Amino acid sequence: MSIKNRTGGTVDELWEEMGLLESIEELTIRRMLAAELARTMKRRRIGKAELARQMDTSRPQLDRLLDPLSKGGITVHTLAKAARVVGKRLKVELVAI
Repeated sequence: MSIKNRTGGTVDELWEEMGLLESIEELTIRRMLAAELARTMKRRRIGKAELARQMDTSRPQLDRLLDPLSKGGITVHTLAKAARVVGKRLKVELVAI
């Protein structure tokens, strides 16, 4: 079905019909996590170099974590470690759809 002939339904249904729902959901989650981490770093005055040092990782790896458009895989372990360093806890939840 073309977009201009479409009526009713939700945006999620449209994205699903277009085969984009999964990638849009992933990008949204990555953007939200990166933004929250960046805000917390700024509030706590923790720079990228210091965060990378405390996480015992490289600066390029940290840059991939903070870049929602990065194609590199980010593990839950890495996210949890970054959260701990900035004084937070990673919480993952599966919700019914």
